[in-house]
Amino acid sequence: MSFRLFFCILFIICFQQLKAAHIIGGDLYYECLGYGNNGLDTNTRKYRIVLTLYRDCRPQQSAGTFDDPLGFTIYRKDLVTSKFTLVRNGNRNEFSIVGFSGPTLIDPPNYPCLELPPDICVESGIYEYEVDLPIIDEEYHIIWQRCCRNNTISNILNPGQVGITFTITIHPESQKTCNSSPRFRNFPPTVVCVNNPFQFDHSAIDKEGDLLVYSLCEPFGGGANNGNGCNAVIPNPDCPPPFPKVNFRAPQYNYLFPMGGNPPVTINSLTGMISGEPNVQGQFVVSVCCSEYRNGVLLSTLRRDFQFNVASCVGTVVAKLNNGIEVSKQNYEMLICSSDSIKIDNSSYQQRFINGIVWEYQNGGILESSTDWNPVLKFKEGGIHSGRFILNPGTNCSDTANFRINVIADLKSDFTFSYDSCKLGPVDFSDQSKSSFSKIVSWNWDFGDGFKGFDKNYQLQYLNPDNYAVKLDVYDEFGCKSTVTKNLGWFPAPNVIIFKPSATEGCVPFTINFKNISFPTDSNYKFKWIFSDSTEYSGINVTKTFDSTGIYGLKLEVTSPIGCYNSGSFDKVIHVLPPPAAKWSVDPLVVNILNASVIGIDSSTNTIGRSWIVDGKEFFFDQELNYRFKDTGYHNIRLIVNDRFLCTDTLDTQVFVFKNYSLYMPNAFTPNGDGNNEVFGPVGQFDGLNYYELNIYDRWGSLLFSSTKPEEMWNGKVMDSDKLVPSGTYVYILKYKLDRKDPVELRNVFALIR
Repeated sequence: MSFRLFFCILFIICFQQLKAAHIIGGDLYYECLGYGNNGLDTNTRKYRIVLTLYRDCRPQQSAGTFDDPLGFTIYRKDLVTSKFTLVRNGNRNEFSIVGFSGPTLIDPPNYPCLELPPDICVESGIYEYEVDLPIIDEEYHIIWQRCCRNNTISNILNPGQVGITFTITIHPESQKTCNSSPRFRNFPPTVVCVNNPFQFDHSAIDKEGDLLVYSLCEPFGGGANNGNGCNAVIPNPDCPPPFPKVNFRAPQYNYLFPMGGNPPVTINSLTGMISGEPNVQGQFVVSVCCSEYRNGVLLSTLRRDFQFNVASCVGTVVAKLNNGIEVSKQNYEMLICSSDSIKIDNSSYQQRFINGIVWEYQNGGILESSTDWNPVLKFKEGGIHSGRFILNPGTNCSDTANFRINVIADLKSDFTFSYDSCKLGPVDFSDQSKSSFSKIVSWNWDFGDGFKGFDKNYQLQYLNPDNYAVKLDVYDEFGCKSTVTKNLGWFPAPNVIIFKPSATEGCVPFTINFKNISFPTDSNYKFKWIFSDSTEYSGINVTKTFDSTGIYGLKLEVTSPIGCYNSGSFDKVIHVLPPPAAKWSVDPLVVNILNASVIGIDSSTNTIGRSWIVDGKEFFFDQELNYRFKDTGYHNIRLIVNDRFLCTDTLDTQVFVFKNYSLYMPNAFTPNGDGNNEVFGPVGQFDGLNYYELNIYDRWGSLLFSSTKPEEMWNGKVMDSDKLVPSGTYVYILKYKLDRKDPVELRNVFALIR
């Protein structure tokens, strides 16, 4: 490719991008002109589509010219499936706007006493087109998209790479009634002065008189300069919803607070009035939506996307204070607590345009003045003092604010307390707070133990000894506060010495926990336990083991951290007794399983209960144990006796249980000639059998073997013939009866394996 051809292509691309680049805002609305085909076609409507476009025309922005021609795209939206379908063949030039007026220079606003920046330049262009559209039960979406915005925008990310989408919807109800969308009345100001309150009427008009609701809404992106399709500089066709949303610089900005400010810039939902006080210079994308409702149905949403320029305006002077509360516009109230002076925090602006300032205020019946920017006002007496300050006095660009200062110079919180330091009793608290220029109206006591109080004076009984930080906050009628904290050490000796032993009677060795419950005491007190066996212990709680029988007493001495003392002596408190001795008989110790019963008798004395434990899992509590064993082998029997102090003694023995009869039928045999498991029959001890019969059948019920003698076994042949039965499953029926037992009949299957 030749350099000349490359340069030409590059020039065409750059020119196309520059023609309408640096878009700063606009809006799109429609007007219904009646039936289509000059009023003859009642199945269609004629609409006038109007796109108003604003661009930055500052020379340094090289914005080029407005697009000419300028097309747009129309979609139909199925309200059931939400599917979008292009109207006609989808080329945006099918709906090229043929009427254009502009460019028109937008005059800057006229602010008194303010000189606006000289480099603000905004031009508008208005495009119009008329189109006939069939009346359908679907929505029409009219869309125009293009890149790009100014790359100097402050509140969104990558502004130079972000385009814009203007869109308006024609609802089926609007088609039926020939409704026209609202249209905004006024053009936003091209510049807003930083740190200066502003208001702008962003309301719309609607010729049908429908309900209009205003809100700040999310600006749409559209188009880009980094691709094709929806990412093209001028998408063709324009892309349907959902539209990309611009990314705000969070958390400082979002679409609801796009300019910040103090107070923040907001919009009145009913009037459309935008108000606030921007406090940061820059360029800010703001999107305002006007929703049109009729009988609760949303007919259209008119959306204006616009760039507000917030700049420093020469000459702005506003009298403002950071002290106190602004009770109304430039009227401040200040409160001085526990002092007779205040340093004024003057936040008036713009300070570089303020050439003079005068403060005037009452002080002791005399009007005093100052010309300092942040004066220190010192008052001769308490009470209310009025004043004002004037910026640029005697000029056309002056401003004045008024103030009232209430001086509460000597509010002081104080109290006294009295009590007997070694005697258990209440503490009296007496308020001694005062103020010469106000009335004390509330008292907040914190007595250090979790108890709060709101009366002027108190009598309080503490429950636990401690060092308490007692705090008193007092408030006067104006809200001034004074605080004092004093330490109170409350450590009286207990009036009565009391302790609680874990037990008072028991058998040797007898271990007892002694718990001090004298009131009031805690671990900071000293405790001395002196027992009658001449042993001594210290501590709030002690544990002692008595190794000898007898009756014991003790003495408990208590001393508080500040030396308050009391003691108590106690005789015959602890009784230590000998432990119990278990005695028993168990008979017999060897039994046959056929009659496996034993009898145990507890013959212990001075006991109140016992536990018989058989094999560690069965428990009995009667004095006599009658137990029948169910299994052979060795079995354990334990006797544990206890006295009234729960002292115990234990005896253990064993009982042996045997048996002389057993019968077991295997579940398989292998008559294969190897000498192992060659025959099938019962296994065990057969003594005591009164009757025995064994019959073996195949699965068809044919009898293969029969015997009345348990020692006769089946060899796997048919009725003792030479005919071998094959491997498989067979059935046996066994009947037998033991002495003094009921007859038994067993039916089961077993396997023959060769």
